[in-house]
Amino acid sequence: MNTVARLALLSMLANTCAAQQHHPRMETFKSPDGRLIAIVTSTNQPEATPESRVEIRTAEGKVLAHDTHLSDDGEHGYGVTKASWTPDSQYFVYSLESSGGHQAWHSPVQYFSRNRSKILSLDDALNDSVMDPQFTVAAPDKITVALWFRKQTLTISLSDVHPVR
Repeated sequence: MNTVARLALLSMLANTCAAQQHHPRMETFKSPDGRLIAIVTSTNQPEATPESRVEIRTAEGKVLAHDTHLSDDGEHGYGVTKASWTPDSQYFVYSLESSGGHQAWHSPVQYFSRNRSKILSLDDALNDSVMDPQFTVAAPDKITVALWFRKQTLTISLSDVHPVR
């Protein structure tokens, strides 16, 4: 193979590999009752933590809520680390990690409230900062998180944080 053809082939292979590295990854999480679907779409940056976008849809496809954690430069956003529905299907909970290493100690936790049809911040609701992305979920709507300022692990019912109005 001549040099020009070899260079052209190498260039095509490099472009194909680069395109695959930046191809978004999508995960779907069906609520236990099957009526809602959470879709987490994450970038696949080769040298950074992925950044994510979260959508909550009905089983028929109607968007109920969405939140983006993408940054313009791919280094100042957040990526979803862990995600789960509560067993009662009322809340979709997800933790985030910084894509660029800023505030590495902090793992914000967000959650979709079905009765409010919006995504809320658990950090704001608790007036503290979650420091470990590995939360646990228990029936019916309990979540256990490690808090930074209180220096404790806390288990709460999400319906107690934001009661139905």
